[in-house]
Amino acid sequence: MLEIQYREMKNKGIEILRCFGKDSSVRLPDEINGKPVLKIGDYAFSGHKRKEDEAETIRIGEDLFEEKNPEMICGPKVEEVYLPVHVEEIGRYAFYGCVNLRLLGFSDSLLRTGTGIFTGCKLREIRLDLYHGEKTALKDVAGDTRFPVTVRIRDHQDGREASLFFPEYYEESVENTPARIVELHFHGTGYQYRQCFFQGKLDYEKYDALFSVASVQEDPEIAWEIALGRVLYPYRLTEEHRNEYLDYMRENLNEILDRLLAEENVRAFHMFAEEDVWTRETMETAIDRAAARNKTEILSLLMDEQNRRFPKKKKTFDL
Repeated sequence: MLEIQYREMKNKGIEILRCFGKDSSVRLPDEINGKPVLKIGDYAFSGHKRKEDEAETIRIGEDLFEEKNPEMICGPKVEEVYLPVHVEEIGRYAFYGCVNLRLLGFSDSLLRTGTGIFTGCKLREIRLDLYHGEKTALKDVAGDTRFPVTVRIRDHQDGREASLFFPEYYEESVENTPARIVELHFHGTGYQYRQCFFQGKLDYEKYDALFSVASVQEDPEIAWEIALGRVLYPYRLTEEHRNEYLDYMRENLNEILDRLLAEENVRAFHMFAEEDVWTRETMETAIDRAAARNKTEILSLLMDEQNRRFPKKKKTFDL
């Protein structure tokens, strides 16, 4: 059961003000009383706002054990929020203090965001659905958090997907005494990656071109996150940048093996085989580690690939 406080807007749409219920994962309805939900109100999921006194209320779903006064879904309780497909705007400080918020889903209808929507948050994943085009508020949403965040994009017109990783960065204020000014310095490639937009659209070429910098400046785990996402979901990926990512993988495969085995990322191992990423040495290392961790599915895949690429030579005898 989800109880929603809302009000009608002058443009005949709906603004959601507050939500109540038991779940930490919230999927908001596309319409209320036949009218599209167009806005998420100021402080909608923040614990720094009280219940609205002048608002209409609707309950969605049934719960045999529902409470008469359900708990407000706000602050630390919020973990996942999926916005309605028609939402055009997120109000100021909508998720202020939602320290456990890890995922936000929205569509290309979202074009405006208020100030500080993720203040006090460490959002880890964004899911963006494209229905009409590529102009979205993604730049503002990703730019509102300096922490590492993965963006998964699905284009519903052709079914293709992209997985983009935006690293963390931090700001430093440095006083320039002779000039009597304070200069703002940015550390980490996360700030540069968040500038890869033009007229509201993500510039995939600019994003991929930054890898030559990220692969040097960032920790290997971060560089792998970027490269693996782009090759596994190669939406708008050019052959030049694809080869750059693959070259990095071939040179640094040992650094990611333990993590991929722990996650049982079978898709990545299939890709390594298809793209001839393995060398004889890295293949033997991967087989040993998969066997030690009892990852039977991956071990079988690796051994088949080893037999295909590095077959053992049959002994011959001269008579």
